Amino acid sequence: ASAEAAGVRARRVPVDYASHSVHVEDIRTRLLEALAEVSPNESRVPLVSTVTGDVLDTSTLDAAYWYANLREPVRFTDAVTHALASGHRTFVEVSAHPVLTMGVQAIVEAADAEAIVVGTLRREEDESARFIASAAELWVRGVDVDWSAVYAGRSVRRVDLPTYAFQRERFWLESGSGAGDVVGLGLGAAEHPLLGASVSLAVDGGVVLTGRLSVRTHPWLADHAVGGMVLFPGSGFVELAVRAGDEVGCGC
Repeated sequence: ASAEAAGVRARRVPVDYASHSVHVEDIRTRLLEALAEVSPNESRVPLVSTVTGDVLDTSTLDAAYWYANLREPVRFTDAVTHALASGHRTFVEVSAHPVLTMGVQAIVEAADAEAIVVGTLRREEDESARFIASAAELWVRGVDVDWSAVYAGRSVRRVDLPTYAFQRERFWLESGSGAGDVVGLGLGAAEHPLLGASVSLAVDGGVVLTGRLSVRTHPWLADHAVGGMVLFPGSGFVELAVRAGDEVGCGC
């Protein structure tokens, strides 16, 4: 109730004792008796224990160890940190619902490291689809997955990817570059280094002069820049005005 009042998500765990506290000592004898026949073996895969926070010989995982596992504090951060320091960079939470993945990710970030952290199943999701999706998360992030084992006993139809999965074909018309024969387009040649064509207007006898300017066709334009931006010089505008005047018979 106090947690909920403080805005903390809380729910009652259906057990009659508090794990990892002094209350576990009340069931110590019962627990040791129930696990007395446990016969641990040495494992081929190293085990990082959350009881010790370090690699532990699995042949010592007897009844006393499992009592300590329930009684002592969980050294989860120490265990994950040790795994990171040992070079491990992939963490998979094998559970019915991800509970520890966020904690592992937080520890990885606190250690300023990079690692892959994924779960396996999720509550209220199709187990098969979720498991395969989790395996795919590992696969696309560079982890080797034995897909033949994942799909063993399943009806699977493999589909080959296209030879070029991301090949694109452009259909936009490419604009031409460079000067063409403006006379063939019904225009007149301007005969000026800054202008490409001229056309007389039938309405009032005016003239339209056109041209294309760029640093590719006129490299000297790059010599006139202000604040890193190429600008057409003012003298160029004067030259164009004079040329327009000459075109319509306005002498200077």
